[in-house]
Amino acid sequence: MRRSVRLDRRIQAGAAQVVLAVRSGEPSWTELGTRLDGLRADRFLVVTDGTAPEDTLAGVRALAADRAPTTVHDLRDGPLPAGARAGAAVLAVGGEHACGLPADVRVPTDLAAACGPALALPRPVPTTLVWVRADTLAARPAAWNRAGAVAVVRHVLAVCPAHHPTLAAVLHPGARYDERTLTALLALCADARAALVCFDPDETGPALALGYGRSLADAVRAVAGPDLAPGDAEALGLLIAARVAIRLGLAAGDTGWAHRELLARNGSATALPGGVDVDRLTAALVAAAGPGLLLLADLGRPYCADGRLLTRVDGAVLRAAVESLAGRAGTGVPRSRAAVPEPAGARAVPVGGTGGPGAA
Repeated sequence: MRRSVRLDRRIQAGAAQVVLAVRSGEPSWTELGTRLDGLRADRFLVVTDGTAPEDTLAGVRALAADRAPTTVHDLRDGPLPAGARAGAAVLAVGGEHACGLPADVRVPTDLAAACGPALALPRPVPTTLVWVRADTLAARPAAWNRAGAVAVVRHVLAVCPAHHPTLAAVLHPGARYDERTLTALLALCADARAALVCFDPDETGPALALGYGRSLADAVRAVAGPDLAPGDAEALGLLIAARVAIRLGLAAGDTGWAHRELLARNGSATALPGGVDVDRLTAALVAAAGPGLLLLADLGRPYCADGRLLTRVDGAVLRAAVESLAGRAGTGVPRSRAAVPEPAGARAVPVGGTGGPGAA
């Protein structure tokens, strides 16, 4: 008999808070309906981005429509019109695009959204409920969970390195994870964020670590995006950040090894795709690094000089980092994503954070 999962976490920063509720199974719809009742909304606005499974989007819409007039806006049709939110309780359903918006309820339907933007502080909405169906995440294509696991790798490298050995044991290129493992990964990310934003709500100090490598990933995506699988830009952003820190003498080589090990176990790219334009990518990275980069002196320890967590990096160092990743043989994926299934009889290994109150 399948055991349902249950996880409750609260991320508090000043007056703003995110309440994370992870559930599984069809009976959880009833609880979500009760939570919608608590909003006492006169109108609901469901915002989506085209990535949510049809049954999930339909389920949320039906629950809302049973309680108040409901409209749906698809972000693929453009941004929310001015005034669309006025007087409405906003329900964001889908991936990172939808869940990055301020909303009363966020329903992320992939691991990347659930570990990242869905957990971000909800200003100007004072409280956001993040409602995650672990069985929905488990049923998504492997590529989606592989991409989402890169966000978990980021948290472990930059915030909570004590989980490194356990996460290394969990990750595999097949990227098929059961509900309890996915719930543990969500707990890890929620706890890491809660530990930082409680005293850095504006994410201008230590909480900058939550975005480790992201600006570099955006630059990689802008240049090499069509040649990359989902999540590979994020993986390469982490690797470039590690190589920059090593070349500047801020970090030891084993820090870079830890980055590469976790990403390789995840089946993520560990080298740039062949034919990448080094000059163009370097220029994009220079622009992304303009305000400075958060770099790691060691796992879980951002480099700080003169009270600054953002380090200026010149173009020569960034180019050298690009060339080192462009010069590797092969595709950059250590083992074929398609050909390496989850090992037979593989068991979910707890990552941590799901054994306390609120877990079952």
